[in-house]
Amino acid sequence: MNRLLLPFSGLILSIFISPASLAVSPEPFRILHVMSYHPDWEWNIDQLQGFKDGIGDLEVDYKIVALDTKNADEKEIQLKVQEAKKTIAEWQPNLLYSNDDNAQKYLAQFYTNTSLPIVFSAVNLDPAEYGFDKAKNVTGVMEYEHFIPTINLLRSMVGDIDRIAIIIDDDPTWIGVTARIREHLKNNKELEVTEWILVNDYTEYKTAIKSLQNKVDAVGLLGIFNLEDESNKVVDYTKVLEWTAEHSQLLDFSFWESRVDSGTLCAVAVSGYEQGLIAGQMARKILKQGMSPSDIPIQSSDKGEPMISLPRVKDLNLNIDVQLLLDNTVKKHYSWKE
Repeated sequence: MNRLLLPFSGLILSIFISPASLAVSPEPFRILHVMSYHPDWEWNIDQLQGFKDGIGDLEVDYKIVALDTKNADEKEIQLKVQEAKKTIAEWQPNLLYSNDDNAQKYLAQFYTNTSLPIVFSAVNLDPAEYGFDKAKNVTGVMEYEHFIPTINLLRSMVGDIDRIAIIIDDDPTWIGVTARIREHLKNNKELEVTEWILVNDYTEYKTAIKSLQNKVDAVGLLGIFNLEDESNKVVDYTKVLEWTAEHSQLLDFSFWESRVDSGTLCAVAVSGYEQGLIAGQMARKILKQGMSPSDIPIQSSDKGEPMISLPRVKDLNLNIDVQLLLDNTVKKHYSWKE
């Protein structure tokens, strides 16, 4: 305990002050969070909540820039990028948390091997695409979809699934996803992707779905975000899945909870929360323990959540075991009917 003597009206006051009271309270850590998509999307909300839980009890000030790349045009995206760059220059964050591939493409890759620590989550492309493999200031979480577990879930519902089709749009995210699916197929000779279909607009998507009805056992609905209608407006993916549920009798699957919410039959879903949680734990090691990002290996989240759309089961007239429904997450309503 420190003793401080102060003169007061001719008297000496003896005041005892603990070392803790003399210490300057540390300022909160500053974290800039750059989202690839819009902030009210559940996928982003889950990642950020997971990140905060991973950070734990550290005091943090957050600033968020949402690039909104699924809705904004290139000019609008670049304005958001400039906003993020200005924030980095003026606010000088202690860490950049960037999620999904477009945040890496438009921003994070330009800060590799700088003094700014970077933690990413939900990245599909090889980290080398952004120079992360050679960067000393970057670590993060890869979003590896649960392809074979999803097919196995589908088989547990309906029996043999041998021939499938995969639908994608022109988003670069699907480059990594399709490459990993091809690798899985090498070790699963009984399963074949007979058609890889790139759709450029909503009309092409509808045509593809109609053409597949009696050609394959199931279809993977991956790229459904960049589909424009006749007026060149992007159709919300929930509308795409609503149309699909109403016009297709084909078994369908994907890898994300939001798709099953909107009518896709099943998925072993990648957890946005788990992605963010691991990223937050990484950030905590950097900020609290002083670890270098390069000493924290890039990893993927292994936890997947099997889920089934009950209304889709009914619309497809599937007779599945009740125990299967009890053992997995069941979505009881289409999101667009709630």
